[in-house]
Amino acid sequence: MLQHGVYLAPSAFEASFTSLAHGSKEIEATLEAADRSFAILAAEAKA
Repeated sequence: MLQHGVYLAPSAFEASFTSLAHGSKEIEATLEAADRSFAILAAEAKA
């Protein structure tokens, strides 16, 4: 996700939050980054 511009909490004990500062543009960008990241992980798992 970091390589796609989305910074997540570095610890499993931290949560991610959205707020009114996060609009549909930011949410869509986060979902697209997740799609790309999971596609990379799936391709690596098959290799």
